[in-house]
Amino acid sequence: MTRNYGYGRGLIAVFCCAGLLIGAIDQTTKDALKVRHILRTIAEHPPRSDTQELSAQVTEKELNAYIAYRLTQEKEPVCDSLTLNLLDHNLVSGKIRFDAQRLNLDTLLGDRLEFDFKGLFLTRSGAARIDLVSLQLNGQPVNPQVLDFVIHTAALVYRTESSGIGDWYELPKGIKRIQVNKANAVLYY
Repeated sequence: MTRNYGYGRGLIAVFCCAGLLIGAIDQTTKDALKVRHILRTIAEHPPRSDTQELSAQVTEKELNAYIAYRLTQEKEPVCDSLTLNLLDHNLVSGKIRFDAQRLNLDTLLGDRLEFDFKGLFLTRSGAARIDLVSLQLNGQPVNPQVLDFVIHTAALVYRTESSGIGDWYELPKGIKRIQVNKANAVLYY
């Protein structure tokens, strides 16, 4: 009888610790894991033979949490941070920040490499891009080629593939298109 009592106390302790650990995950991590789960579910979903699309919705807050999570998972991310604001009619705005000193661009472009952008989010055939409407570097309007130059330099420093801001980028597996509305994105698969 004593033995079962000790076993029961051990199970209670394990469940209490598990409950504390689950509750200890902050909301940002929960948001990032939710998006990761959605993307994995879509990737594993078999293609449909009919033309009817399924969809999943991701909020701006969840998307930004996922982007931050993905950047922390990279050994040497090309950018330091990226945040997006999802607007109506497939418009997006955001900020992308690079480490100017690490890229040896601080003497050329200044200590801060923080770009603010606004553009139209386009998708086609499982790929996406942003057609820039405006671009600023540290509050000053700049030509899109400046951002292309910084991205190319970062790709060289971090030994990754380089592409331009006007290029089409492959969407996560299974996603056909994305529609952006105020503070949310709808993923069609």
